[in-house]
Order: sequence, then C-alpha cells, then structure tokens
Amino acid sequence: MKKLFRIFIILSITVLFTSCGKEVTSYEAKEVLSKHLIERYGEEFEIGYMGRRSDGKEVWYEAEIYPSKYVGTPKERDKYYRESGTVNIKKGIFGEKLGKAGDTYGIVKVNESAEEFYGKKLKELFGNNVLQVYDIWFNRILENYSFENIIKVSDEERTALIIKGGIYIFGRVENDEEREWYRKQIYEFIQFMKETGTFEYVDLDIKVIDIRRLYDNFNSSDKIKKTLIDNRKSWENNEISVKDLDNKRKKILNTLNILNENEIRKNIKEINKSDISESTFKWFYYIVKYIH
Repeated sequence: MKKLFRIFIILSITVLFTSCGKEVTSYEAKEVLSKHLIERYGEEFEIGYMGRRSDGKEVWYEAEIYPSKYVGTPKERDKYYRESGTVNIKKGIFGEKLGKAGDTYGIVKVNESAEEFYGKKLKELFGNNVLQVYDIWFNRILENYSFENIIKVSDEERTALIIKGGIYIFGRVENDEEREWYRKQIYEFIQFMKETGTFEYVDLDIKVIDIRRLYDNFNSSDKIKKTLIDNRKSWENNEISVKDLDNKRKKILNTLNILNENEIRKNIKEINKSDISESTFKWFYYIVKYIH
C-alpha cells in the first residue's frame, strides 16, 4: 500500500511539473531563428509570425523568412524570395525548451545562384531585358552557393540537378530575319547549358515576349488586352489569317508610349515572379521553345 502511495505521489509531482512548466514563447523562438540565419547566411532576415506547428509527435515554431536587404524593394512582396524557418520545441519534466533551428532558404539561394550563372550568358546573347524564373530541385545546406559549386556537388554525389522554370526575353520580332536571329540565340544558349553539364535534367520554357508588354499604358489598359486576346482567339478559330493577326497586333501595340531602357529594366524588376503562370504572357510572345 505504501509502495503504491509513493508511486502515486511521484506521478502526481511529474504531472504537476509538466503542467506548470515553462512554455517557450514565439519571441524566444524568433531570437533563436534569427541567430541561426545570421550564422548560416551572414546576413539579417525578416521573420514573420512565429506560429506553433505539430505533426502529432513533434512540436515546433515556424515562420516565413526573407532577407532584410529586400525590404522596400519589389522582392519584399514576391514569394519567390521567401521560404520558411523553424525552431524545434523540446518538452521535458520541467517544461519546454527550444531545440535546433532550421530553414529552407537554401532553395532561394540555389535559384538566385542559377540566375547569376546563366545571366551572364543571357546578357551576352539577348542584352539586359531578360527575366529568369527558376525552380531548381537541389535542396542542400552548402557553405558555397555558387552555381559552379552546386554543379560540382551534384556531380560528386551523382544526384540529378533538375532545372525547371522559365526564361522570358523581352524584344521585338517584326520579320522572319529577326525571328531567325532569336532562334539562333536560343540555340546558342542551349549549347551553353550542354557545355556546362546542366542540360541533362531540364524542363525549361524559353519565350520571346513583345517588349511593349512592359509599357505602362499597356498594363493599365484592359481594353487593349481584351482586343489582343479576342484577335488571338479569332486566329485560333480560323476566322482570320496569321498575317491579319500580326497586322492587328502591330497596329494596336504601335499606339503605346515608348519607354527608355532604364524604365524597361525597372518594369522587368517589378514583375512578381511567384505570380508568373502559363497565362501571364500567353497572348504576347512570338516564339515558345520547350526544352526537355
């Protein structure tokens, strides 16, 4: 009887300590995550609301993160540059304490590294007016996120470096000669991917977009957009010829105000990459090249 009584007291004390123990706060978790991100990436991050998560076995804090350097820029509003950070919660007899912190921001680092790596060649081939949007499947914790090192690690580990996404080239194609020039330049870029060993696992759209798609009065005019879409549908339904379609498109787009190079680049930088879908530029490209 005494033995049972002692067991009951021990169990009661354990329950008491557990129920009355300290619960870690979101503020404490944010401090741990902030320190982790600075140590890993060498810069400060903005950390969103730290919410508690559980899978039934483990409990952790989780928040959306992005670099502080993007505050006040178009990238701040773009989920393409955001990932998540986590801090594990350890439960014990005397309450909770914070465990290991982690993050998935390496995904963004890899995509940005690819933009820098391919961007040099794309600028050489097409100039400055190019938008790159990648979804590269290579989630690793690395000290060196240069794309050259990513390729090296992929080769050493014999793991696939899967490159998905799109490259959007803003330009003008008014005749067959210009159309052929873009085909040649795209071919040269594909050769570059092969030479750098990054062409094996690729699902990438390369599109040449009418540069007037960036003009402010185009973006603010629903009437112009609707007319272009209606004309395109008429062509798809064999109601007008491709020549008539081109003439109608040119007539409409030639009424738009011309932007200088700085304004064009500014508008490209303000495009929200996370919002780009198959329909974003559907009615405004000349060439579509699917690479598999």
